[in-house]
Amino acid sequence: MTHEDQGKKLTSVQEKFCQEVIKDWVGNKAYSRASGSTNLKSCGVQASKLMKMPKVQERIKVLTTDILGPLEKELIGNVQFWVSVRDDPDGRLADRMKASEYLAKWRSMFVEKSEVSMEAAVTIIDDIK
Repeated sequence: MTHEDQGKKLTSVQEKFCQEVIKDWVGNKAYSRASGSTNLKSCGVQASKLMKMPKVQERIKVLTTDILGPLEKELIGNVQFWVSVRDDPDGRLADRMKASEYLAKWRSMFVEKSEVSMEAAVTIIDDIK
């Protein structure tokens, strides 16, 4: 194994993180499950660092490609993009809020508008005595 290959090999926590993050795309919780840490704030920091690593990104891509179909891969790409925009501390607040809104809608956290339509026969009985 060359020095370059060693740099591409994931640690056990990194591999577990990759496997966990594709379950729900919530980085801090995935890192918590992978590492056993219960401090979600520090898990969020570590998850953010891992998500920036090319070898982690590549492993996640391989895992999702193996599991998901073409439409689902596109959805995952959108979700990853929204998460990156939402979590970018240097990004515009309006962009970050819009990305948060898209993520909330994707997770069905709220419904903006609900319509119900129904067709039914109505019979009026006029037999009051």
